[in-house]
Amino acid sequence: MTLDERTRAVARACPARHGRMKALFFALALCLLMLAGASCAQAATTQAGKPGAATQRHNSQKQITYVAIGASDTFGIGTEDPYSDNWPTDLVSLLGATNIHLINLGIPGILIHDALRLELPVALDAHPDLVTIWLGVNDVANDVTVNSFASDLDTLLSRLQAAAPHARIAIANIPDLTLLPYFAAFDTQALGQQIHEYDAAIDSIVQRHHVILVDLTQQSYNLQAHPEWISSDGLHPNDIGYLMLASLFYKALQTPQK
Repeated sequence: MTLDERTRAVARACPARHGRMKALFFALALCLLMLAGASCAQAATTQAGKPGAATQRHNSQKQITYVAIGASDTFGIGTEDPYSDNWPTDLVSLLGATNIHLINLGIPGILIHDALRLELPVALDAHPDLVTIWLGVNDVANDVTVNSFASDLDTLLSRLQAAAPHARIAIANIPDLTLLPYFAAFDTQALGQQIHEYDAAIDSIVQRHHVILVDLTQQSYNLQAHPEWISSDGLHPNDIGYLMLASLFYKALQTPQK
């Protein structure tokens, strides 16, 4: 079964079993990693007691620094324990590497302009190998103009690429917020047009900077078909929604960076 099939199987499960099934999913993955580690340990030494090839590879394995830039939906609001149950943490589990150091910079309520001042300096100091960015929902909700958002996003990517030219960068666009109960009181037609303009700007900037786009439009992240991915606050994903987001970032990161 593919990763997509596994994550969708979890998402289709009844709500009462979501937490248990997700825990089981990662417990099984952890067991496989432990078994693989035990096998490596058995083959790590030679007859003379010298380190074998497996040990040498392990010792030379470089730590990967992963920085997640975002707002409350990166921090993990919508789950019972945001500090440990959020999509960047899920992404690390899906990547399967034991040498990833995650720095989750998600700040609830933050706008992209404030992220330049509060999150970007920390990201630059970390000298990241991998960066994910998901900003814009708060900007849309606060009527930040698309030109202002685009200018700040361009600045964010320019500074990141100048300081960490070898880092892989993946940025998500804006899903269809008109499907969320939180936005029910908004003018859905105007909101839909604003989201379309934001996503067009994000797509243009992604192509200009040659970074990875994570598509959260209905084609990939269909909230209309899967309302069970949204938490009780009507805005943020729940634990299963975050797992689906992580799987979309994971699949996007498998494509070669242009």
